Amino acid sequence: MNIKIKISSLILVMPMLTIAKPASEIDQHERIVVTGTRTAKLLSDSPVLVDVIDGKTIAKISHGTLAQALNYIPGVVVKRSVKDGYNIQMQGFDGDHVLILIDGQPVVSPTGSSADLDQIPASNIAQIEVIRGAASVMYGSSAMGGVINIITHKTDEPMLKLDYDVSQYQGNTIDNGDLNHTIKLHAVESFSGWRTQLNALIIDDKGYDYDSTTISQDAASVEKKFITLSTNKAHEHIATSIKYQWLSDNKLRDSSAIPGQSEIIYYQTDVEQQQIELGLKSTHNSKSPWQLNARYINHQETSGQSNSLRDTSIVLAEINGQKVFQFNNIELVTGGVIHADKLDQDKPKENVIEINNESRESLEAFVQGNWVKSDYQVLAGMRSQYDSDFGWHSAFRLSTMTNFTLGEGELQWRAGMGQSYRVPNLKERFYVFDHSALGYMVLGNQELEPETAESISSSLTFNISLTDNFVDLRSDISVHYSQTEDLIDSIIDIEKSAETGLSIYQYQNISSAKIHGFDISTALIFSQWKTQLNYSYLTSKDENNQRLLARPRHQVKFNLSYDIESYDIELIAYAVYQAEEAVPDNYKSVDKNQYTTVNFILNQTLTETLSWRISADNIFDEHKNPSANSQNTFDIRPVSSRTISAGISYQF
Repeated sequence: MNIKIKISSLILVMPMLTIAKPASEIDQHERIVVTGTRTAKLLSDSPVLVDVIDGKTIAKISHGTLAQALNYIPGVVVKRSVKDGYNIQMQGFDGDHVLILIDGQPVVSPTGSSADLDQIPASNIAQIEVIRGAASVMYGSSAMGGVINIITHKTDEPMLKLDYDVSQYQGNTIDNGDLNHTIKLHAVESFSGWRTQLNALIIDDKGYDYDSTTISQDAASVEKKFITLSTNKAHEHIATSIKYQWLSDNKLRDSSAIPGQSEIIYYQTDVEQQQIELGLKSTHNSKSPWQLNARYINHQETSGQSNSLRDTSIVLAEINGQKVFQFNNIELVTGGVIHADKLDQDKPKENVIEINNESRESLEAFVQGNWVKSDYQVLAGMRSQYDSDFGWHSAFRLSTMTNFTLGEGELQWRAGMGQSYRVPNLKERFYVFDHSALGYMVLGNQELEPETAESISSSLTFNISLTDNFVDLRSDISVHYSQTEDLIDSIIDIEKSAETGLSIYQYQNISSAKIHGFDISTALIFSQWKTQLNYSYLTSKDENNQRLLARPRHQVKFNLSYDIESYDIELIAYAVYQAEEAVPDNYKSVDKNQYTTVNFILNQTLTETLSWRISADNIFDEHKNPSANSQNTFDIRPVSSRTISAGISYQF
């Protein structure tokens, strides 16, 4: 169907739809955001719909790191992979198409779309800003499905904060009495005008096992250490920043025994990554600021089964910058990116070189103009990229926002249309994910072609205070449609899977696919309690009218919080329901194609410096059938466990 016809239809239909607004914008109608336009704006003035969740809420719902917080945001699908990472989906696009940023800089997931969300301590987050839908024009090819920007605290006041959490998997511990520990340290101090910040995170997770009578374990034991040291100083005309990050990630999981021997074969991952960033930005001209950032990442990984380990080396270097110009009612943002990365992979014990010094380079430039009037805005942008392997690509996008008054409420209508593109990365073309011990393999494909998409979206947001400001209503409805060409997805190879007894996937281009759906969300805030309900519907089909895999058709998110002010206690309960993924043809039957997880949290502030919390995650212990792989049955439930946690925070 002609995309122009669909655009016209959506624009005509949208004003007649029921109105709703995400609770992520509750109490934050005038919050400052930067993600929608790459410049600071009031949330109500952003021409691009941005969902926001504030740092206080994040700290309350996340006893560990960021994963719990993302499950709280409407329209975001968070899937835990069997390799102990997280695949983030938005509007039908998987983790390779969703860009995760920290303060505007990408979080690199060198070996796959399962981003390591554990490296982001929730205690240091000021807010999370989410754009659902195509954002390639402003953020590059990794943002076809959307952007999640994590904004960290930037206080200049000296501080020292320590968090400790202890947890236990209920009924699934590998050894009786196993406890998991998480320690977080956040410190800020100034030395000779240099504001210096230290963040440290230690995770000791013992793993869990659904069936202790078998050798194979369901979740690996994990030891993670993250240290981030940053410093910055404002000089006369510029501000300078330096940031160093070191992380270590070790996983171990028993998988099988050698027949006739007592030796255990185990799956392991040993990662060490170092990253350094340098930044410059102007301080003397607030109307026409500029910034320049450079970073270098060295990622070394050993992974696989103990009898067939694989070494991987990934090196990434990037320089990016932007400049803002102001012309009366027009704000112009320009910038560019120079990027290079390199991949090597080998099996040292077998003296086999699988990937020999593969590399790619790219050069990108973008420009975006924002025309601002009192009751409407127009945002137009274009991005071009030259890739060393695939040549030139470009994308254009146009967005608009109009303000209305509806009785005592405020109504905003936003619409956008445009293009996006993505060049296949080195992982998709060359990498070998040999996780036979976990029941699957993912193979690269050197014949992949770049993917493109044309998309349209439209939304209505509504805000009103009712009953003499006793209750606030926030509601939203948004619809989206994308038509893709050469969409890159991992497709199961039925013949190879039958031969090996494993699930063998390979990255392939889907010549044409249509992805569309809608999100409806509504929330109410009273003086002591608030509640939010969100429903997302998605359908995605290829040119043969076959549904795309691993994309739930239905998602419902519900949360309820209540403040007991006399005791400084907040109670939070939230649930996530997902259902109806497409079932691959190679499965014998369907075990489970829907599930619900329910979580509960209690937070209490004892003094200005001391607080404690207790939580129960996955209360009803919904998890994948451990026999699903061996029985070749389809089960969309996550590899998870009921978990009881307790934690304490002290700010010195």
